[in-house]
Formats: sequence, structure tokens, C-alpha cells
Amino acid sequence: MGALKNILPTVLDTKVKNILAEERDVARAVSTEVTGTMVVGVWDFVLPPLFAINLLKHHRAKEVFTLNFMFTKKLALEATSNMLKYGLTKDESIVEIEKKTSSILSSDQKGIYSEKVRLKQMQEIHLQIDHYRKLLVSEGKTYSDMVKAAYGDRGAFEAFLNRLTSFEKEVNRAALQLVGKNVEAKDFVARMEEAVALVRDRDLNNIFPLPEEESNTDKN
Repeated sequence: MGALKNILPTVLDTKVKNILAEERDVARAVSTEVTGTMVVGVWDFVLPPLFAINLLKHHRAKEVFTLNFMFTKKLALEATSNMLKYGLTKDESIVEIEKKTSSILSSDQKGIYSEKVRLKQMQEIHLQIDHYRKLLVSEGKTYSDMVKAAYGDRGAFEAFLNRLTSFEKEVNRAALQLVGKNVEAKDFVARMEEAVALVRDRDLNNIFPLPEEESNTDKN
């Protein structure tokens, strides 16, 4: 029975799974908004937040975009989970992420990743770890319930989303420096940032409806 207990999912595992599912849903929603107008062909530019990617087929573009958008989120969520599971400090978890991202930088032979991009990513990861820890130690198991318990009201959660968006844009700006005057890349990033704002506003309204939206719901 003890062995069985060890392999059963814990509350923490369930919450991590639900957070990961939410982040993946956001990434896919953004991908759908962006790649819906993407030209099918070879794209040779930095796709924030990680690598320059050749998007050869339209259906592959969505998959690749989702994986890249999730890169920093997955690192931060894994680190936060390990902090709570094994009693690690934030600094100890950050060291492991530093090693992983530094290893990626060292193995880059094409100049498609830079130390500046990596450092901007680390700023985002610091913020994400604090966010995920709030969610994982809060009441509730669904993503929505965790957010409500951790932040309490719309204003606090919106403030976090604004900070996250700001850090992500810094990563994007650093990545765009690697492609110089590539208009195609700049246009793609601009559309991506618009899509992120759209998707997050929609999710924010779902979790913390505005007063008028609440009244409309009551009428219906």
C-alpha cells in the first residue's frame, strides 16, 4: 500500500498539472491568433523567447510556437514545484535554471541566442516562480480557483499580468536585436504581442469579470 501511495498524484501534482494546462492553452490561443495570418514558407528569424526557427509548414508553425512560448514558463513551474516538493530555496532552483540556459547558450553555433536574451528570460523566470508559488500554496485546485485565492481581486492579478507582459516584451526586444532590420520578424513579434494581450484580457475577464459583465450574466 505504501508503494501505491508513492505513485498516486498529490495535490501539488494536480495543481502543477492544471497550471501547465492553462499555460499551454494560453500559448495555443496566442499561436492560433498569430499563425492564422502567417505566410506558409520558410521563416528565418528569431522567434522569441528562444530560438530562430524555420517554419516549413503551417500546421508545424503552431506546434513550434507553442513549445517556444512555453519555454520559460515550464522552467519556472518545474523549479517552483521542486522548491515545494524538496524544500529547495528559490536561489537553489534558480541556479539549476542558470545552468540549463547557459548550456543552451554555449551550444548555440548559429548566433540565434544571446546572453542578453538569456538574462531577460531570467528576469521573467524570477517573476514566474513567485507567481507559481502563490498559486501552488493557495487554496483550490483549478487554475481559476488558485488565482482567485492567491490574488484576491482583479486589480492584483492584472498588475501581475502587466509585469509579466513587460518582461516578455524585454525578451522580445533583446531577441529582435539579433535580426537587425528584419521587417518580417518585427511584424511577427508585434502581432504576437497583440495576441498575447488579447488572450490574457479574455482570461482575466473570465476569472475576474468586470461589474457590467457580471450584471449581464445575472440578466441572462
